[in-house]
Amino acid sequence: MRFTKPEQFFIAAGVGLGAAASLAANTGWIAKGGTFPPFVYVLLGLGIVEVAVSLLMRQPPGSLFTFPARILAFALGVGVLILLTGGLA
Repeated sequence: MRFTKPEQFFIAAGVGLGAAASLAANTGWIAKGGTFPPFVYVLLGLGIVEVAVSLLMRQPPGSLFTFPARILAFALGVGVLILLTGGLA
């Protein structure tokens, strides 16, 4: 499957959000055993990125990225999070 340029940006944003969440978890900004596990922040960040990019490109939110791009962005973000922190929680 080929991804468009905005979808490639979204996938890269997922990887970046996973790295940022692991940095926040490793430095103590996010409690590893807190109410929200670190992967929830990756999911929320992807939602914010999707809405922001959709508004910048003047598209209705939810219509710019395909579902496989969303799944891949989240999976790669959580994968990076697991690699850098050593686990999900």
